[in-house]
Amino acid sequence: MKIAIIGPGAMGLFFAARLQESGQEVWLLDYRPERTAHLKQHALRLITLDGEDRDYYLNVVYEAHAIGPCDLTLVTVKAHQTEAAAAQLPLLMADGGVALTLQNGIGNLETMAAVVGPERLLAGVTTLGVTLLEIGRIRHAGQGPVLIGRPPGALVTDETLRLIVEVFRGAGLDCRETADIMAAVWDKLLINVGINSVTALTRLRNGQLLIAPEAWRVASAAVQEAWQTALASGVKPSPEPLSRMRQVCQATANNRSSMLQDVLAKRQTEIDAINGQIVRLGITLQVATPINALLTDLIKALELGLVSGATNVISE
Repeated sequence: MKIAIIGPGAMGLFFAARLQESGQEVWLLDYRPERTAHLKQHALRLITLDGEDRDYYLNVVYEAHAIGPCDLTLVTVKAHQTEAAAAQLPLLMADGGVALTLQNGIGNLETMAAVVGPERLLAGVTTLGVTLLEIGRIRHAGQGPVLIGRPPGALVTDETLRLIVEVFRGAGLDCRETADIMAAVWDKLLINVGINSVTALTRLRNGQLLIAPEAWRVASAAVQEAWQTALASGVKPSPEPLSRMRQVCQATANNRSSMLQDVLAKRQTEIDAINGQIVRLGITLQVATPINALLTDLIKALELGLVSGATNVISE
């Protein structure tokens, strides 16, 4: 299968390495020419869960036309980069290919559908833990399944969906098809609502939330608000979201959340697509979300500090 991956961050690099190792033709599409040049000249180093170093030479390009039409395009960029990524999809999907978003938050599917329509889109979620240590060097920090399914409006056939699931399984990943992918998307969102913003503010690793009662109380309150918002919107996520958040913290104990990685790297975060979405939906559905509103405001203020140069509070 010919696969394009838009976004060589931690997760994009991880999937590229594993899928290429399994024999798939994989292409990485980057928007930063200097990073593209680095990844073309140097091997990607993946530190496995066992602490083993593995090197991969990947196909990395700066422009979509250098890849051409693909069978599958994975979108792994940050939520605020989805619009730019979606603009590349018409060429990559030109011969009837399928696009799969494996991003955090909600709203990404709608952005992609505005460009290519919903018919050939798939949604996926994963709780895999991967940390970007530096350009071209990542660490696999925690196991987790990859769930893939058809969102509303998708017309991807059962055969195609099952083939994609088997491709991920062939790469040694715990990949499963799910009939209600939007419930799974919300399951992941509920976990991110609790873990990401709190770890980004406190600099705690995921597992440390479990031994920091003050941080856990805030994360739990944010999840409870998001749970009520999901129910009010008609979504039926899995029960006991706090238990599931605890399990993810345990499974990815040594991992820095993606939002904490962004803060430490002085990058824009995905707060708008995670806690910010809960606040916006809460307003529409008349569900109180004061903890999520506060966390969103604090992360926004932290981002402003990064831009203005007040970075000493997050130095390593």
